[in-house]
Amino acid sequence: MLFTVLFFVYVAWALLPVEFGLHSYLPDKYFAVFVPFLVLVFAWFFAFLIYPAINLSMTVDVDNIASVVDPKLALPKGVEFTSWSQLQRVKESQEAQSKKSSPVNCNLCRTFHQPVTRAPIAPLRFLDLQEVNTAYYN
Repeated sequence: MLFTVLFFVYVAWALLPVEFGLHSYLPDKYFAVFVPFLVLVFAWFFAFLIYPAINLSMTVDVDNIASVVDPKLALPKGVEFTSWSQLQRVKESQEAQSKKSSPVNCNLCRTFHQPVTRAPIAPLRFLDLQEVNTAYYN
């Protein structure tokens, strides 16, 4: 309601002629055009320069591990994420377990090789929103 009243006062100030005698108490009519234009210029600078710059400064680098790996998905269930080096330790322990297995005889090149064990890719499926919220917020 206050904004509406102030808007009507502004329009009256901008459109009333100077002969009413209010010109000694009010700013020049030049400001009726200049102030809204100045507000629009500042809004444009914020929307197209400042706000994107803030977003870019908060975004992780392209070569950062956080842009590739979600720690909640990379760690085993029940392990709480503390640092990015924790992901490396989990990977090293998985590699150590795979090296403990006995070598396999290769019939193609007649040598022994370590078996390559990889985690299977999870099948694509529809994720229920309740399941996503439970996994994300709990």
